[in-house]
Amino acid sequence: MRKRTVGTGILVACAVGLLVYLAFNVRLAPIPNAVAALKTVGMTCGSCAGKIEKALKPMKGVAGVEVDVKGGWVLVGYDTNSANPETFAGAVRKAGFQSWLMEQMSLADFRRVTGRDFGAKVVRSGGCGTGGCDSGGCGNAI
Repeated sequence: MRKRTVGTGILVACAVGLLVYLAFNVRLAPIPNAVAALKTVGMTCGSCAGKIEKALKPMKGVAGVEVDVKGGWVLVGYDTNSANPETFAGAVRKAGFQSWLMEQMSLADFRRVTGRDFGAKVVRSGGCGTGGCDSGGCGNAI
């Protein structure tokens, strides 16, 4: 009987430990209430889009990122209570691209302008097509 009590205690302690770990390490995605449009220069392929997404997605308050390589646009869905859109272009510049904030709009304005919800259509180039990726990566990679 005593072995069962000790085993149950260990099991409960492990479960509590797991819950504490998850509470501190699982990041819940923020819910966007605005979209920032960044004009971005120097993107040539899907690898560039991936680098930009990798630079922006971990930022506090960022809910989603859409990259239009051909058009030179990066759209960032974010929570206005926890993110500062002026910092997004800096993160893209750190990733090796020229970028600046062009516009900020609410989700309703974004829907009115584009005719779609943010995140409904992710624009991403599937591969190289404009040159600059001769060595397997983008020509402007850092």
